Amino acid sequence: MKTGIVYDSIYLEHRIGVHVESHERLIGIMNYIEDKKVLDNPNFKLIESRKATTEQIKYVHEESLINEVKDASEVARMTGHIQNLDMDTAVSAKTYEASLSSVGGNLNGIDSILEGEVNNVFASVRPPGHHSNSYKCAGFCIFNNIAVATEYLLREKNFKRVAIIDWDCHAGNGTSDIFYNGSENGEVLFFDSHQDGRTLYPGTGFINDIGREAGLGRIINFPMPPRAGDDVNIIFFNEIIAPVCDEFKPEFILISAGFDTHWTDRLTNMGWTYQGPANYLKKIKELAKKYAKDRILITLEGGYEIDKQAIAVYNCLQVLNNNNQLIEEKSKESDKDVLNYVNNKVIPNLKDTLKPYWNCF
Repeated sequence: MKTGIVYDSIYLEHRIGVHVESHERLIGIMNYIEDKKVLDNPNFKLIESRKATTEQIKYVHEESLINEVKDASEVARMTGHIQNLDMDTAVSAKTYEASLSSVGGNLNGIDSILEGEVNNVFASVRPPGHHSNSYKCAGFCIFNNIAVATEYLLREKNFKRVAIIDWDCHAGNGTSDIFYNGSENGEVLFFDSHQDGRTLYPGTGFINDIGREAGLGRIINFPMPPRAGDDVNIIFFNEIIAPVCDEFKPEFILISAGFDTHWTDRLTNMGWTYQGPANYLKKIKELAKKYAKDRILITLEGGYEIDKQAIAVYNCLQVLNNNNQLIEEKSKESDKDVLNYVNNKVIPNLKDTLKPYWNCF
């Protein structure tokens, strides 16, 4: 088993001042895996990025958005001042270049898998992408990395069925918007587990948000109550993801991995541990083995406690490479009220909503 790690120093040049989505996030990850001598292991391969073309960015984004980012970066370069696209999302002189390379790093990761150089990939990239839709950057995100990667698989690599799993604590509203009506180029299935939108930005991602037209029944939201622990996402996997994927049979699995689900994260109220994402990934790997020839690409989204994120990423790298010796902290199981709510309300309601579209329910 060989695992690729996408990284490029250009990602550090998206510098937007004092901000939780800081270049220090990637420095923390890369320093940690260097301390653990991950890249000294021949089972891991460092993958360089490339710049995605504007034509590839236009697979999911309007030209006006691309120009907005490019122009704002140029203004930042000329003035030396960070430019704001909205209250949360900022652009510096190198943001446009970093954003093209963030998308392109994911595309290089896909190529490395398809060319047999690696079995799977973790793309340690920024800026992140899952809040950006076709016409608007939002939520610290510039170009939607996972959405472009999906269309790249469908348009350029002739895949027919791609599954996206988003485990960031915030709903992946941009990805959901982009694929809400499906794709003209193949079938896209989007699973989005996140903290309930009534309690957290962006305030979306409810059970009855299930897509339209070709996307109907293919947008699957799992709004988790605050304090939900590692056990809750496993319930979602066993009850919803696994049976749906047994019908859908994805040929490639893409993961939007946010590590802001950790119980200490300053922006969220979830209860996951260092090992929570990695144990979830173990289950996803079983599906990839069954249907997708082990093909998994993970792209980095959120995660704002730098040291905790680095450990959680390291654990995911170990699982990708078939090493289940994880760095663990004391398990944080969900309390009885959370489990009752999930098992007796969220899961039954979700199954009822999806029943017309999936035989498994």
